[in-house]
Amino acid sequence: MARIGILTCSNCIQETNCASVVCLADMRKRRGLFERYPKDEPLDLVGIISCAGCPTVIAPEKILRRVRALAEFRLDALHFSYCITALCPFIDKYQKIIKNAYPDLEIVLGTHKPIDKKEFQRGVKEIYAQLFHLLKL
Repeated sequence: MARIGILTCSNCIQETNCASVVCLADMRKRRGLFERYPKDEPLDLVGIISCAGCPTVIAPEKILRRVRALAEFRLDALHFSYCITALCPFIDKYQKIIKNAYPDLEIVLGTHKPIDKKEFQRGVKEIYAQLFHLLKL
């Protein structure tokens, strides 16, 4: 049985009201980046955490505290959600920090089946633009 965690984008979770539904559906159906796990073996989702948000000076410490909360429960792999892989300017830094602290933890870059990255980025940008417009009212 593989014990996994998912790291999501704090901004996407908060601003687009994402509930990780697609990530979780593909995990259950073993699609996307979850195809790596045998369908005949149980897959245990230990937990879902989000990043510290952009930008922040103490993001590395926050990321490690959040990963530790999962790693304490014998985590085998940490999946960076699709939104992290498509949007995060700090993904390489986060990967390095986590790998240094947890060298045996497998980091998987993605969750659900990828959609067109440019289209996804454009859609998120439009949502943020609408939110900023509403905030100015």
